[in-house]
Amino acid sequence: MYESVIIKILTGVSYFCNIITALLVVYCLMTWFVRPNSPVYVFVHRLVEPFVAPFRPLALRLMEKGLMVDISVFLAIIAVRVVQSLLWNLAYRFLL
Repeated sequence: MYESVIIKILTGVSYFCNIITALLVVYCLMTWFVRPNSPVYVFVHRLVEPFVAPFRPLALRLMEKGLMVDISVFLAIIAVRVVQSLLWNLAYRFLL
């Protein structure tokens, strides 16, 4: 019984992670093609900033050392995917 509840919770978390990843990709593309004062850009920026902000200091340090691209969004995508994978692996290993 509890296995089905855990699977449904993990499925919901997985959907959330997929949505966040898609928003991060859209945000990355919007930084190239959309003006920063656009209402859509501002809305997406507010949604993804809590996920990107923790990686900005690392990205800035890498940029100071010669990296020419801000990779904070890329690091956020990797972190979301790692968390998603860890949750599924922990559920299958210990709970199910």
